[in-house]
Order: sequence, then C-alpha cells, then structure tokens
Amino acid sequence: MKRQLSLLYIGALLLAVVTGSGCKKEFITDPKPTDAVSEDDVFKSVSGVRSYFSGIYRNMRRQWSNLDNTAGGATDTWGYNSINLARINKGTDIINPGGFYQFDYRHENREPTYRRTIFTWGFFYEHINQANVIIKGVTASTLPAADKKLLEAEARAIRAWFYFDLIREFQHTIAKDANAPGVPLYTEPTGLENEGKPRGTIKEVYDLINADIEFATQSLGTGRLVKSDININVAWGMAARIYLEQRRWADAKNAAQKARAGYSLDAASYANGFSDLGSPEVIWGFPQATDIGGQSLYYGTPSSFYEKTGNGYDNLFVNSSLVASFAPTDVRNLFFLTSGNPNSAQRFSTNKFGSAIAEEVELITGEVVPLKATFFNEALPMIRVAEMYLVEAEAKAELNEADAGVPLLAVQKSRDASATASGNTGAALITEILLERRKEFYGELGLDYLDVKRRQLPLVRTGNHPAAYRFTIPANDNRFIMKIPQKEFDSNKKLNPATDQNG
Repeated sequence: MKRQLSLLYIGALLLAVVTGSGCKKEFITDPKPTDAVSEDDVFKSVSGVRSYFSGIYRNMRRQWSNLDNTAGGATDTWGYNSINLARINKGTDIINPGGFYQFDYRHENREPTYRRTIFTWGFFYEHINQANVIIKGVTASTLPAADKKLLEAEARAIRAWFYFDLIREFQHTIAKDANAPGVPLYTEPTGLENEGKPRGTIKEVYDLINADIEFATQSLGTGRLVKSDININVAWGMAARIYLEQRRWADAKNAAQKARAGYSLDAASYANGFSDLGSPEVIWGFPQATDIGGQSLYYGTPSSFYEKTGNGYDNLFVNSSLVASFAPTDVRNLFFLTSGNPNSAQRFSTNKFGSAIAEEVELITGEVVPLKATFFNEALPMIRVAEMYLVEAEAKAELNEADAGVPLLAVQKSRDASATASGNTGAALITEILLERRKEFYGELGLDYLDVKRRQLPLVRTGNHPAAYRFTIPANDNRFIMKIPQKEFDSNKKLNPATDQNG
C-alpha cells in the first residue's frame, strides 16, 4: 500500500506503543525506562497519559532517528538541538570554516534527498502525530472533563509548536504571501492505511496553529513536573513567537508579558549558557544527564562545537562584527582570541557554553576565567525571559507605544549595569532591538536567521566570514526554505513534484 513519507517516520512503531500490549520502547519513558502500556490503559488514567507525554518530551531532546533509519542518528541530526544549530549556522553571527553543519552555513543544504531536509520533515511530523494520538485518545476517553481539557491543551500546544517550526523551515513567512502553499495538515493519527494530504496554504497552517495555541493558553495551568513539560507560561512563550511571526503586535506583547509571569532575568547564569534549568530565567528547557539512561546528546551538545581544548569539534567561531557590538562591561562579552590574524574566520571564540575546567583563558575584556569544555549534561534552554522582554519591546515599537524602550533597557541593564537608554524610536529602535536579540541569543536558537526571514530582510554577512561565504542573500530568497523530501513525493500521491516542490 502506498504511504506518504511522514508515515514512514510516524506509523507502525508509534501506533504499536498505544495499540500493542506490553512492547518495550524507550521513548515513552522519562527519565528511567518503564514498560509501555496498552491503548486501554494509557487513556484510562491521567498518569497513563502523562507517561505518554514524558515519552514525547524525551523523544524531542534525545539522539533521534526516524523509524526507517533514513534520517537522524548523525551528529548534525540528533533531535531538537540540531534544528537550532542548523539555524545558528544559517545566520550572520556564527562562522563555520568546516565540520558539522558546514553545508547549512553555506546555505547548500536544502535539496530533497539531503539528510537535513529528510530529518527536519520527519522529526516534526513524527511529533505532530504523537500529539494527534493524545488528542484523539483523550477526547474519546472517560477521564474527568477537567483532566481531559488540561491534557488536550498540552497536546495541542505541542502540535501548534511543531507545525509552527515546520512551516518556518519549508516556506517563507506568512507576511510574504499567506496564500502560498504550506505543508500537509494532519489532525488525526496516521497509520499505514492513511492516504497522504495535499499542501494546505500557509494561512490554513496558521489557522490550525492559532486555534491550537489559543486553546492551550486558555486551558493550561502553571503546574508541571519538570521544565521540559509545557505549562501555561511555555504556551504563552510559544504564542509570543507565533504572534510575532504574524505581526500580531498587540497579541505578541500580551503573550510575552504573560509568559514571563513568575520568572525573572538572571544575568549570573549567562556565562554558563543557562545550563542549569533551575535558573529563574528559563521558562522552557531540555535537561541532559548521562546518569539517567543515556539521556544526553553527548558530542551533539552545543559546547562540543565551541570548545577549544581539542576534545570537541572546535568548528564554530563568532563573527567579528557581532563581537564589536558588546561593551567591555557586558556580562555576555565572553569572547577570546584563537587567531592572531584579525581577518581570520577563527579569530574569535566564545566561552559561553560548556563546563569550566582547570585551564584558564583571557577574554578580550582582560578578564581571566576558567576555560569551558564540552559538558555532556548541558541543558538546552528553549524559551528564556530575556526573549519575552525583547518580543514585548519589538511589538510596542511597532505599535508606536511610548514605553517601547523600557523592556529593551531592562535586558540591557541586566547584562550591563552601565547601559543607558538610547532614546531611539521608530525604525532605529526596531534595529536596536533586533541587534539586542542577536547579542543575547548568539549560539543558542538561531534567532538572527529567523528574524531575517520573518521581517523579510536580506541576510548580510560582514566581518570575518570567509570571503566565499561573506555574501548577501536577498530577502525572501528560496535559499531560506528547504525543499520537500523526495520520499514524500514518492509516497504521497496527493503531491505533484512538478507543481508542489519548493523552488
């Protein structure tokens, strides 16, 4: 029977977990392995559904590979962190002279048979399907209405988030053309008997995303077991990004303010890359720990790409133009020299990520600090308070609100006590906010790249990028989007490669 590509990742093994009786599978455990449960049991109790959620969260952050072993399982396709690192490499602020993610850095990694494309498509659709399994199972269950609402809300937040990140990878921003082809939409669990779906429009994709995230923000509470779970604050943080992408400025401002309720800026944790999820600044994050059943990305973790001890990959450096934007008194100014050549792509490294070792390094500020090395237990922050302040600032600036500079200054003062308000307004203020987002999140989420896409700007590389990659990519260039995997066309007959493939 014919089947679409996403079913190759999603289908038989996932559905076996909820329909089989007693098979063992690691992705329904967190943090220690437990037996899988039957469909009758998983939706009979809140604890059964929570076990399923734990498996989804574990699967999101683990060394992921798809069900037919054609994607994932490589150092640059090891789960959600690989999505972030690919975006980081596509942007303006990180330099990759060679090594893992170099083809993303070169903007050459979008063809339909490449593992980046296959991995990204499969990773998102697998988790969308897992969310659909929960939504359907909970809705049909006999659980109390209040429990059903909370569980459905959490699953719909997951689904909203993955459709949002999926559409951002495979299409331009909605502001460019809301009626352009989006991605196939699935709201029911898929199996081998399911037919494929055609591409919905970008607007149709966002209609589903908006409905899901609005249900989540209206239904979730603050409680959760660990910071990798989605609660109301995480849902509002997701909503802030989703609304910002759609230029729903008032909604983005409101969501950002609600997301950070009960959380606070934490400058002291910046130098450790917020690797401790106990920080009051981390709203949502993925833990790693080598002592709980191998739940670590090991050398797929961010610090292995930045460390300079020879034990990691040592292949990511920082653009001199970004380095020059930091004041010496800024706690984020964690750069040190790794090349005496001022034009070298390897001129600047960062001490932001990893775990301190006995060796010391002198930062360009003159401060001598312990050098950071690969840290296998390095947590992966996904949403931080600082971002919510900057979302609020941008939204207020777009709304021409007089106090738009206030949330921006809150971040600046937290990171540099000597910072003062610039007095910028209008376009100049927005430019300042976008720069602050780059300074705050370099090496973490790829926000510089995503901001260029959503604001329909050219991607301009300056400074000490290698000459071949010190280029300008025009706004809305097709290099910003990946092509649909060839396997999807081979399996999904609702798609026509002649008309449905991205350019």
